[in-house]
Formats: sequence, structure tokens, C-alpha cells
Amino acid sequence: MSAFHGFPELPGPEDMAFCKLNEVYCCANAQYGNIGTFTQTTKTHPLINVTRDAHYHRPSDENINVYLDVEDNLLKKMTSVFVQQGFVEALGVAADPQINRDSPALALTASYLLKIANAFTTLRYFLQPHLKDIGPKIVANYSRTRNWCNAPMKCMAWHPHTTKIAVATADDNVRVYCNEAAFVSTLKCKAQGHVSSLSWRPFSASEIAVGCEQGVIVWSVDPNSMFTKPSSSNAVVLKRSGHSPVTDVSWSPNGDLLISCSGADTSMLIWDVAMEAAVPLKRVAGGGVVFARWSLDAGKVFAATSSIIFRVWDTTQWTPERWVARGCRVVAACWGPKDILLFAAKGEPMVYSLINTGLLSGAQTSKAQPALDVTKVELPSGDIVGGPILDMCWDPTGRYLALLFEESYMIAVFCTTQLMMQLKISPCCFIPGIDNEMPLTMAFQQNFADGACLTIAWSSGRVQHFPIIYTDY
Repeated sequence: MSAFHGFPELPGPEDMAFCKLNEVYCCANAQYGNIGTFTQTTKTHPLINVTRDAHYHRPSDENINVYLDVEDNLLKKMTSVFVQQGFVEALGVAADPQINRDSPALALTASYLLKIANAFTTLRYFLQPHLKDIGPKIVANYSRTRNWCNAPMKCMAWHPHTTKIAVATADDNVRVYCNEAAFVSTLKCKAQGHVSSLSWRPFSASEIAVGCEQGVIVWSVDPNSMFTKPSSSNAVVLKRSGHSPVTDVSWSPNGDLLISCSGADTSMLIWDVAMEAAVPLKRVAGGGVVFARWSLDAGKVFAATSSIIFRVWDTTQWTPERWVARGCRVVAACWGPKDILLFAAKGEPMVYSLINTGLLSGAQTSKAQPALDVTKVELPSGDIVGGPILDMCWDPTGRYLALLFEESYMIAVFCTTQLMMQLKISPCCFIPGIDNEMPLTMAFQQNFADGACLTIAWSSGRVQHFPIIYTDY
């Protein structure tokens, strides 16, 4: 039987899903309906709508063209290309007979040097395939945000203790929305480009880490300040040679350590932000470390690499347990209560669970078990749901699991319960978009006291808060 059997029917063409209240799937007209009709639990939540035409779009590196003035001499042309794109591209200019017509000997020499450079590059990529892509291409490859390059919102993160959410937009600004303030703070500095991830520091109302191309930027913003654009003097840039672009940042649940990962670096960095110092955790096999996830008690860290290898680190001694995924790399993972780990591999419609690891039992006798098969199906309405998983998140209580798919336009939410050592996953509801919207990214609110609240960023620029409420909580 399909995992989607038993889900409530989708809302009609003119309707949208607003919430789920005591097993009732609440839908109403998308244009005139209001979530306040059903519940007041999100009444003070910030309203977010990011429109595409409000932002400056940075051209991707794939679209950078070399504009050469025909009046410039060869040296100027080579110098210009060298400054913008590097030594190998400058050799290409010198070796091009259409550009270098006056120095055939130089063109021949440059062509031989170019072949040697390409041979060394090919060998390097063979030995270290995670270095094949550079800059924002690496972020785009490993981002769990749909169409990260062109998305109006790159990523978002809820504060662990307050109703405050940060959203990184296409212009690389980080906007902070809070229920207690009518204004929106905007975090931006020169080093903040190609933002990939956000993480609020626990037990701090003002510190947020931003992962970007140059490294990690830790902002300290006074929550009582009325300045909507804090100065860059409030930002600390943490960077290390070879550790860029940063593809993920994650604060420990205790707020004392910060992990940064880069798809181009085989080392995972553990930062002491106060000292601006990092300790690298390096392992040879597996390629670059793509993302990391702390367990709820901070006792373990899950680290995914750009290959099929992933590791579970014990944070008391910082010793790793090495695992190998079947087929492809791990694309999404999340921790739940009692150290349950759920993860999914790229291209697979399957959620795996890892309940007892060798680090916990003293011997690696356990293995990952299939927990949920979400093979693509066609619903009675004709809509398609399921397939390969793009992202997944578990609410803080461990009661609800949300899945974002690579191809489907809707999010599937499941109920999760743990009975003894068994994890039971049952249907909850679908959350579709309106007017051909596609879900970009999602996150559960961390301090929602009435159940669970899933926040979804849609391709239209709309951000939706979808509460799942039980009055007997």
C-alpha cells in the first residue's frame, strides 16, 4: 500500500490549505480565505512576501562573458582575463589564434602550457572530484533549496526560543522578521555573497551565523535596536583557506560551538566564535563535507559528504563512525527524540532510519532501515506526489515529519510516533501551493507551543505558516 494512502483530499482549484486543527484539514478560498477563521495561534506571526522584482539579481558565474576591446593589445587582454577569471583562462586567450594574430610563437607556447594545465586539472578532479565545481556552483549542487540559483529566497531559519525568523533573499540580504517589532532588520555587508545557510545561536537573542561564498559571517544585532540596517561593524567574518564556499552552518544546541561545512573541503570546521579560531575535523575518504546536523542533546553530529560516505561523530571525544549510503550521497537528514536519525539519499524515494549506532551501543551491529517508501504516485485528483526527496525536517517534539520532493509541487506531512524501538509513520496532510507555486524550502518553528508550525517559502515569494494543532496538547 502506498505511503500516501489515507491522506485527506486536496483542496479544490480555488482553495488553499490553511492548517490542520484536531484532525480537521482546514481549507478555504485562496483569495478571500484567512487562517484567522480557523485559529489565532499564528496571529502575531510575521507576514512575509518577497517579490522577485524587488531585488537585484546577481549574474551567475556561468553567464560571465569576457568583453575584449578590439583596440586593446594582447597584454592588456590577457591581464584583464587573468584578473577576472584566472591564469588558465589567460592562457586560453594567448593560445586563441583569433585573438593572438601577431605572436604565433607565443600562441603555440600558450597552447602547450594550456594542455599541460588541463591534464593536471583532469588528474586533480579525478583524485578529488568534489573540487570539480567552484564557487556558487558548489552551493547550487548541494543546496536543499529548490532552484537555489534563481530562487527569490535562498534559505530561512527560525530562532530556537522566540518567534523570530531570518530569510535570505536573492539579493544576498538577510531579513529578520519578529512578532514583537513592526520593522524588518536587514543584514548586509560586502563579504556576504551567495548565501547558502542560516543558523541562530541558541540562548542568544541577537547572534546569527550566515554561510556564504567567502566563509561564515556571525552577526550580533541588538534586538531592541531600532536600526533596520545594522552596520557591518556588528559582523565577524570567519574564514579559512580552502574552506569556501560554505554550504552549511549549524550552531550546537548548547550555543557554544559552531560547525561550518564546505563542499570543496574535506574538513568540517568547529568554530570557537569568541576566539575566532577553528579546529578542523578531517577525514580523507568521502570528498567535501556538504552539511552537518547536531543531535537534540548535542551528543552527536551527522556529517554528509559529496560522496556516498557519511559519518556520525561522537562529540565527547570527537570520534567518527563511518557509514556508506547505497547508490548516491545523502541529500537530507534530521535528528529526532532519543537519537533517532532519519535521512534520504539523492534520487531515491525512500526515508531511512538509524536508531542505534555503534557509538551508542559500543559495536557497529546496527544498520539503516527503510522507514518510509514515498515512491511517486498519482492521486485520485490526478495530481502527482512523491518521488526523490529534496529536503526533510522534523518538528522539535518529534511528532511531525515534512518531506519536500524534487518534482512534486506539494509538501507531504506525516505523523511520527515511537513505540519501544520502532518508529511508526502515518499520514497527516498535504500542503499544496496556489497558482502553480512550487515549494522552495521549509522549516518548523522551534518554539510553537500549540503543536507544530511548518513555514514554507514558495516560488512566488510568498511565505506560509501552516500550523498543526491539537487542543489537548
